Amino acid sequence: MSETANIKQEPIISAIWIIPVIALLIGVWMLYQYQANKGATIYISMPHAEGIVAGKTEIKVRSVKIGQIDHIRLSETKNSVVARAQIDKHYDGLLTEDATIWVVKPRIDETGISGMSTLLSGVYLEFSPGESSKTKEHFKLQEEPALIDKDVKGGRFSLLSYDAEVMDVGTGIFFKNYKIGQVETATFDWKNQAMKYGIFINEPYQNLITLNSIFWVNAGVEIDLSADGINVKTGSLSRLLKGGISVGLPEQQSPGDFAQEGHSFSLSNSYKDALEERFYNFDYYLIEFEQSIRGLRAGAPVEYRGIRVGTVVEAPAFVIIDGKPVHFKTDNTAVPALIKIEYGRIYHDNASAKEFWQSSINGWIKNGMRASLKSGNLLTGAVYVDFDIYHDAPAAKLETLSQYQVFPSVSSGITVLADQVSDVLNKVNNLKIEDSLAQIDSAFADYQALANEMRTLLSKQDTQNLPGDINRNFAEMTKSMQQFDVTMKQFEKTMASYQQGSSFHQQLQQTLSEFKRLSEELQPLSRGLNEQPNMFIFDKSLPADPTPRKQ
Repeated sequence: MSETANIKQEPIISAIWIIPVIALLIGVWMLYQYQANKGATIYISMPHAEGIVAGKTEIKVRSVKIGQIDHIRLSETKNSVVARAQIDKHYDGLLTEDATIWVVKPRIDETGISGMSTLLSGVYLEFSPGESSKTKEHFKLQEEPALIDKDVKGGRFSLLSYDAEVMDVGTGIFFKNYKIGQVETATFDWKNQAMKYGIFINEPYQNLITLNSIFWVNAGVEIDLSADGINVKTGSLSRLLKGGISVGLPEQQSPGDFAQEGHSFSLSNSYKDALEERFYNFDYYLIEFEQSIRGLRAGAPVEYRGIRVGTVVEAPAFVIIDGKPVHFKTDNTAVPALIKIEYGRIYHDNASAKEFWQSSINGWIKNGMRASLKSGNLLTGAVYVDFDIYHDAPAAKLETLSQYQVFPSVSSGITVLADQVSDVLNKVNNLKIEDSLAQIDSAFADYQALANEMRTLLSKQDTQNLPGDINRNFAEMTKSMQQFDVTMKQFEKTMASYQQGSSFHQQLQQTLSEFKRLSEELQPLSRGLNEQPNMFIFDKSLPADPTPRKQ
């Protein structure tokens, strides 16, 4: 007899499943903890990944690790590298939009040697947080480290340079040979063809920067040639290697008002150039010269009786009217020169100097103030513009040509001398001495006939029998006539020397001829000096021989 099977129902869920469930819960918890503690992810764009290693290169702030590079790849355009980094969650607030980041590696600059520790540990990325309240996740790697930390106090200004030596970022700013700041940025403005520098002046030295401060390049080596010999002055080693920029005040000037942050100054090549280029408040004038302006160059001084009041800007001035320059017209033979009157040269208060000049200039011109060319250097042939009072100058006034006011002028130099000699000779030639001598001869003959008639009248018997008073009068008249006769003979003798053919007449004619010949000889000399003022020192330049044309 067979036994009946006993079938028992087992539970659907076995107790063994508790272990994987617990493991799953632990994994989910660990994943949550990982995500919660991971922090932000940022992406850094860089030109190349030299020295950057995924999983090793760290990101630090003040030598404290805040994250690490975990992945590196090429950008979509394949011309740069994108590095992904994980930032500790405690430092998410540092990822501001104005933050900067750069590679720390061994560097040698004017501040010394830095980054030597990376020779053993490898390079790392230095992160400099900004001050913005907004955050971002995409950053661009800087080529150079930030020179000025965000917490360093001071003032920022800008410099503009058109022809000074190009300075590097990090170049020091010196006041009386003491470093007070440095160049923070250097860019080239291709539109204006000028270098623009951003400079930082450390606190409290930004108070040394006033509106009348001047900046110039200091190369580190100064050579002075004087009667005492050669004096060579050098600065520090950093200034000798990289140069520097000096800031100061013009001599005998007190500090002006403080310059506000962001104020722009001009950077000059030397202290001497800085003194000449510090005058920013000026007005332009045109001067039309009816003579050669050879020797007049841009930068030549404009003076009033030895006091410099301006600078020549262009000679000749290319002022275009109706598509042509003003000196390219058949009805105008004058050559224009463009000058600027710099009010700071007249008085340190530019506003007062400008008001004084503009309110007085019409009165000065009415009294005879004119511009002329004067020789500044016989060796180089340089000339300059001189203002002076000419009381015999024709009446004139300020006129307007294009956008400029035209200042009246007079001819000067050897041209004036030749003109004066010519005027004297013309006046001598217009005297008509021979006609005057003929008239004097005729008058002398009339007086001689009168004397003879009076002598005949007085010798008659009837005249002598006149009463006593009348007779005495006739006697006195006879005596007077005798004296007059002696005088006329002496005058006749004198005038004989003036008559044609006499010795004095020949000397006078010879002198006039010599004056005329001198005037003719001075005319080419005048033209030559106007064309080449230094012809007394150097041979006159001759035009090149013409080149035969090809057949």
